[in-house]
Amino acid sequence: MKITLKLIAPYRKLLPPNTKGNKIEIVVKKETTISDLMARFGVPQDKTSVILLNGLTVPLSTKISEGDVVTAFSALAGG
Repeated sequence: MKITLKLIAPYRKLLPPNTKGNKIEIVVKKETTISDLMARFGVPQDKTSVILLNGLTVPLSTKISEGDVVTAFSALAGG
C-alpha cells in the first residue's frame, strides 16, 4: 500500500538521496507500524522526535493504512 512520509528539518537528511523536498511516497506492507517505518529510515523514536499520523499523535505501534501521511520532526527547536 502507498503512503507518504514527510521528514522535516534535520530528519530530511534521512530521506533517500536525490529526494526533492521533504516528502516521499513509498510502498509499505499491510502490517507496517509507525515504529517499523521510523526504524526503516533511522528516525529516533524517543522524546527528541515528534511523530504524527495524519496530523495526530498516536502510539508508535499504530498500523499504517493506505494513503496515510506520516510526519516526523525534531522536538528540539531553537528560537
